[in-house]
Amino acid sequence: MKKISLKLIVAIFAILSFSYALYAQEENNRSPKFTYEAGFGKSILAGFQNMSPWGVHYRGNYNSGYGINAQFNYIFKDRSLLGLKFDGFGVAGNYKIEDNQLVTENINTYYLAPQLGWWRSISPRVSFLSNIGVGYALYQSSGLLDNTEYSIYSHMLGFNVDISLDYLFTKQTSIGCKTSVFGAFSDKQYREIGGEKSEFKMDKWNKINPSKIDFSIFYRIYF
Repeated sequence: MKKISLKLIVAIFAILSFSYALYAQEENNRSPKFTYEAGFGKSILAGFQNMSPWGVHYRGNYNSGYGINAQFNYIFKDRSLLGLKFDGFGVAGNYKIEDNQLVTENINTYYLAPQLGWWRSISPRVSFLSNIGVGYALYQSSGLLDNTEYSIYSHMLGFNVDISLDYLFTKQTSIGCKTSVFGAFSDKQYREIGGEKSEFKMDKWNKINPSKIDFSIFYRIYF
């Protein structure tokens, strides 16, 4: 199977977002000022990801995981929006690295970023929302290296592109589905292994890269 191209996915998302923003027709008088949503779903790691902190040779140990997300938006009169997004992702694994050492690890990423986007009402009950953002991402890996406890973390600049559809089942609440693309990378790690702390710089092939595609369902409140 060919690897997924993140640039291609982002381009498709951008085209869809602008198309809806420009051409979707308002069919009712809905004019919310704020939205809040919370959701969860499954994440598929992009083909070029490197979730393992031990190097690119071990990225095949991870293919997917689960995540949560939340977002708050202010909607302007022209239906553009300004918001804030939080995303959390987690996965766990066991595998051997150099010198036959067994790694037992939990990996988490956290992302917080301001958002720009558009909201459009497609019908009296269905609406479309798209947003893009750039913000701070934190990567953490912790567990055991054989029988020695360790923790690794890295700071990153990340970005996201999201599109979603929701169905209004009361005047102010809806449920929906969302697809999101997230990308980030870092070549610097901060390690603590057996109580000894160090800073470690990775070469270009071994950079941490938690890029992923999320598919989630959410609950949204309009007010």
